[in-house]
Amino acid sequence: MTFASAERARLADLLLEKGPHAPTLCEGWSTRDMAAHLWLRESRPDAMAAMFVKPLAGHLEKLTADTKRREYADVVREWAAGPSSLNPMRAADKHVNAAEHFIHLEDVRRGEAAAGGAVPAPRTFTEDEQAALYRALRRMAPMILRKSTAPVVLQAPDRAPITVARDAVALGIPVTVTGEVGELLLWASGRDAVHVQVDGDASAAARGGM
Repeated sequence: MTFASAERARLADLLLEKGPHAPTLCEGWSTRDMAAHLWLRESRPDAMAAMFVKPLAGHLEKLTADTKRREYADVVREWAAGPSSLNPMRAADKHVNAAEHFIHLEDVRRGEAAAGGAVPAPRTFTEDEQAALYRALRRMAPMILRKSTAPVVLQAPDRAPITVARDAVALGIPVTVTGEVGELLLWASGRDAVHVQVDGDASAAARGGM
């Protein structure tokens, strides 16, 4: 079982445990919204396209509303079964979904922190799982931190630092962020309910979202 598939199973179990009305770290999203997003992203190519093409936003809203009217548990279980053998996402699952599933699992797991609750401690991962998260962070960081106005250095224990800097700001005072790999991935993706230490001007780091 790959890390992506293991996180899929954990996230599905958590969504069913929490029910459709639990909060998440995604602003305005309940667990029902999260389940609809996950299902549409894999099951409807037109929805996937609409997530990135603004003129199709209305179409995505309709598909989302239709999916949210379905039985919540059915949507979760269909998504948990994974892409069909004819779906291109099946072959790409371990590459595309390692970060997606981890981040959204933590969005649900830490949802109450969005309303002022305590931030749960990071989960413990095996070395292989840590390596999968590190590969995802190394691949995604240049994209989701690309608008930063200072170099951003991501430092995890026992890992080579990941530095993101556009040519124009490469000589600026860096923002150094230290934490476990998963925490760095969450922080870089725009989440605040994380366990990291930020040294430098945090406002210079333009974090992405997903």
